[in-house]
Amino acid sequence: MGGEIWHDLVEFAATRGYWGIENLSLIPGSVGAAPMQNIGAYGAELRNTLVSVEAYEIDTSKKKIFTREECALGYRDSIFKNELKGKYFISAVTLMLGKVGQPNAGYKVLKEYLEKNKIIPQSPKDISDAVAAIRRSKLPDPKIIGNAGSFFKNVFVEKAEFQKLQKDYPDISHFEDEGKIKIPAAWLIERAGWKGQRRGKVGVHEKQALVLVNYGGASGRELLELALDIIASVQDKFGLTLTPEVNIV
Repeated sequence: MGGEIWHDLVEFAATRGYWGIENLSLIPGSVGAAPMQNIGAYGAELRNTLVSVEAYEIDTSKKKIFTREECALGYRDSIFKNELKGKYFISAVTLMLGKVGQPNAGYKVLKEYLEKNKIIPQSPKDISDAVAAIRRSKLPDPKIIGNAGSFFKNVFVEKAEFQKLQKDYPDISHFEDEGKIKIPAAWLIERAGWKGQRRGKVGVHEKQALVLVNYGGASGRELLELALDIIASVQDKFGLTLTPEVNIV
């Protein structure tokens, strides 16, 4: 159901040997929130397993089943963040998981962790545990320090634009993705000097520049103002525009 904690669902599936969502371990939030931004991490996305979404129209209370195609899932995006933003309440999702599968362990950080710890993944639980360990090592626990996980989307640029950037920043972190170049937002934020910076009750996490944190008692406006300043700073330094991954209401 939509109100279940997402990681609880991942653990439920992984411990029972079901493949498909193990790479999405420890992502904060509920099951119902997952399709809103097509959650993704460590080489996997929700759209890889999503079949349909059950939702109720807020104004009429009418139930509607959205197919995966109707959800218009994109990179941390969906119809529920655009045309239908604020119009539907997601009550349940249907996923297609399988008892037969192969470890999705090609993502660089995950691959390095497995090799370093001499782990040869044989089950979805092996991958889930590895991803959870990686996340715990570098991301703050929302129960201890307020945060919403990754605050910004990574940036996609054409190859020609990337080549210009690479001349000025030879060490720029990047990945090829469906014909474009993906530049990690965390790299841009860190190089702009924001990693570990604190402004009153809010700040940028010291271990992961992609995470904005509320140290206690801060308002949403304070966090948003910090985010806007980061966006302006990255734009000024690199000529690239960061886009929030979180759903701002």
